[in-house]
Amino acid sequence: MKRKTIGVICLLALMAIIGLLQACAEAQPDFEVLSLNITPPQITTGEKATIEVKIRNNDAKTINYNVPLMVNGVADDRKSLTLAPGATELITFALTKSQAGTYRIAVGSRETTLVVEKPLPPEFRLSNLEINPAEVEVGDNVVIRAKVANVGGTQGSYTAELKIDGMTKQTEKLTILAGTDYTLVFKVCRCLPGNYIVTLGGLTGQFVVKEPFRPVINIAPTTEPEPVPCSTRG
Repeated sequence: MKRKTIGVICLLALMAIIGLLQACAEAQPDFEVLSLNITPPQITTGEKATIEVKIRNNDAKTINYNVPLMVNGVADDRKSLTLAPGATELITFALTKSQAGTYRIAVGSRETTLVVEKPLPPEFRLSNLEINPAEVEVGDNVVIRAKVANVGGTQGSYTAELKIDGMTKQTEKLTILAGTDYTLVFKVCRCLPGNYIVTLGGLTGQFVVKEPFRPVINIAPTTEPEPVPCSTRG
């Protein structure tokens, strides 16, 4: 009797589970993920990736969808939409990660990966040194220009140091965003003639200072007029 009771209970439990599974299957919306794209597929920590998903309603009736964005098997975000039978729609997710790594991205049956890397530190490069004019007179200005670019992956501070004959004459402190550049402009003048060496970062050049031009004025020697003989009265 006891065994018969246990058997009946097990049978009822099995039937309940089967009924629940059938109900879930009937309630599951019949949608198809046509495409899954990530732009860009590789980012640095803190940057945003855009995920575009194209979905089609294969059901015979209009259905509301609650579409989950799965990241490493866990729902990271959800989008709700309503589609008529046979209709398609493009939905967009934004994803940002603070930890570097490779993430598995899935929506429905579609799956792809997103690579997240640590950002590179700031790196500064100087180029295009210009000295104008290259030859001046004492007391005249010389304009010195150069371009400094941040070719690293993050914003950083840079101090430009202008040296004349090895001595620091001017400085400028800058904050430069990653991937951008800045034009440095310095003005100098020298009070003594000579050749001057300019150093700015790893760039070098020179300019020449000369004495001001002083024109020579030639003054013709004066000649005294010949004496005029005095007239005599007769």
